[in-house]
Amino acid sequence: MFSNKLSQRTSELLVLSVVTLMYIALCAEADMYVPAFPEMVTYFSTTEDKIQLILSLNFAGLCFASMICGPLSDAIGRRKVLLSGMLLFFVSSLGCVFSENFTTMICWRILQGMSASVPMVVACAVFLDKYSLEKASQLIGILNSVITAAMAGAPILGAWITNHFHWRLNFVIIAIIVALSLLGTFLFIDESLPKDKQKPIQIRAILNDYYTLIRSFKFTSLCVIAMLPFTIIVVYISNLSLIFINHLGISPDAFGYYQATTMGTYVIFSALGAKLIAKKGLEYTKNLGSLITITGGTSLAATALFNPTSAILICLSMSVFAAGGSLIVGIFSMKALEIFPDMKGTSSGMMTMIRQLLASVLVITSELSFNGTIVPVAMIAFIYLCVSVLLYCLLQLNPKTKVSTA
Repeated sequence: MFSNKLSQRTSELLVLSVVTLMYIALCAEADMYVPAFPEMVTYFSTTEDKIQLILSLNFAGLCFASMICGPLSDAIGRRKVLLSGMLLFFVSSLGCVFSENFTTMICWRILQGMSASVPMVVACAVFLDKYSLEKASQLIGILNSVITAAMAGAPILGAWITNHFHWRLNFVIIAIIVALSLLGTFLFIDESLPKDKQKPIQIRAILNDYYTLIRSFKFTSLCVIAMLPFTIIVVYISNLSLIFINHLGISPDAFGYYQATTMGTYVIFSALGAKLIAKKGLEYTKNLGSLITITGGTSLAATALFNPTSAILICLSMSVFAAGGSLIVGIFSMKALEIFPDMKGTSSGMMTMIRQLLASVLVITSELSFNGTIVPVAMIAFIYLCVSVLLYCLLQLNPKTKVSTA
């Protein structure tokens, strides 16, 4: 490992770079191949509703594994868990490349989701091990901007690959990015959790920790609110290619650009969010982001009800939603993880589980209610938004659970 020979600033920059590369792999794993869904339906001789299992069951695997890797990183350290998870991530990505039937593909996708949970859970714990809440929130904002740039570019690249080559090449590229992340983890990420803070692996103690988290209304509510942008964007992405390409008649090449408008907005406002936190503070950024998110979600619902065939209005509404969501996700996430400082890995695992469980349930709900229009997606988004607003109001009314980011 070379990080011990580097200056602290260089080492921190390399850690951020490697974590960013991991999250680029996660983003590609989530949506790069989505434009290939119509082709994969034909290749695997399946149906439009079943092909989305490639996405929803992947999230289910991620959800399950996050409950394990979080406490494990609290017990044996962040580095060992990261290395093991990235290795499995690479192997499962190769498995997707060589899948010949739908069942095999589903199995590899579940394993890919399970392994992808490791960097998603452990990276957040690493940031909180090293930095204060404000700096961690700023880094998450910077990371989100880079991540979302990858999410914006992934569907464009995926659409181009699908149109000119074959759906398999999407997974080849994912495997390459994961391999580079694995190498970077081995070379540059040291152990951020001191041995005196590592806890022995005790099933009963782990279950008690999770019970404590579940019982905490503040923790669970903050997690649900924090996951609003991610979950709704995932539901939106999982349905968009089928709606736009198969039902609105938009070409695969053009589709990537429509989807990229939402993700591009997220990139810009994620970068602005880090500067806004530094200049105006966490409270101002949180309030502004919440207002913009509510505006975007309401606009999407209105578009679905009154003009559901307008691709421009759909993308514009989601862009506003993504802009606000990018400002609040890091703040609410870090605030949730700060509640129990002695079990950051377990808290991060629980938060990831909540995120993936919500994503899986809502993606499946959108699959079951799929009718070729944006209406089911918009209604799911608006209901989730209303629930989040209600939870936030309840937190503010109770002095013991009031959300203060000052």
